[in-house]
Amino acid sequence: MTSNSYFPPTQDGQIVWLSHYNLKLPIYGANCGISDQEITDTQTDLDYYTWMLQHWHPSIQRDAKESTAYKTMMVTGPNSGKGGINYPQPSVFPEAPTAPAPGIQKRLFSQIIRIKASTNYTEAIGHDLGVIAVANNIEHLIPIPSISVERGEFGQRVAINFNKYGHDGVWIECRINGGEWTFLAIDTLRPYYDERPLAAGNTHETREYRLRWWDKSVAHGEWSTVQSIMLGV
Repeated sequence: MTSNSYFPPTQDGQIVWLSHYNLKLPIYGANCGISDQEITDTQTDLDYYTWMLQHWHPSIQRDAKESTAYKTMMVTGPNSGKGGINYPQPSVFPEAPTAPAPGIQKRLFSQIIRIKASTNYTEAIGHDLGVIAVANNIEHLIPIPSISVERGEFGQRVAINFNKYGHDGVWIECRINGGEWTFLAIDTLRPYYDERPLAAGNTHETREYRLRWWDKSVAHGEWSTVQSIMLGV
């Protein structure tokens, strides 16, 4: 783990920080001595880093826990006399972006040191890049949803996890198969479960979700990154 004070300690915070830096680097990189090729390479690094933190690692951890619980139940659980227990289904997550060489974080922090050493670097640039520690960490700016398909009481359902960071809750919207965004729920406890069945005639659906903060009965702030998942497969 890094000791850099500007880099958030939590994975949710790191996802926001990495996405923000990825967005801002092309604005300031060239002026601070970073070549176009290095900017492109850094974006490849950060796209993959973010995907690992946001999608792959949580899914693998969840699958491991569910498979262990299932094994324990089947091996040592009580004999109910009933069969047909469904085994856990593997999580579905977005396809991985291009994988870079190992050492993403070392390259990133080395780059930031060089940016700060540039004669064109200013404190304003540092704040906009997010490489100066501030009291209110950037991780609080937007919700960071993590979604997965799981088996519910009535079939498949989507579990939406998030960290409130001191907010009252989140305002959740959804769109199905590329349709219009519609209000889904206000949720103050995690996870939120979308247990709606597939629309009549559908054998599968692509559902996308986005979240905003909800405080004192008002939705506010920027939308989260859109999360997509497939149901019915």
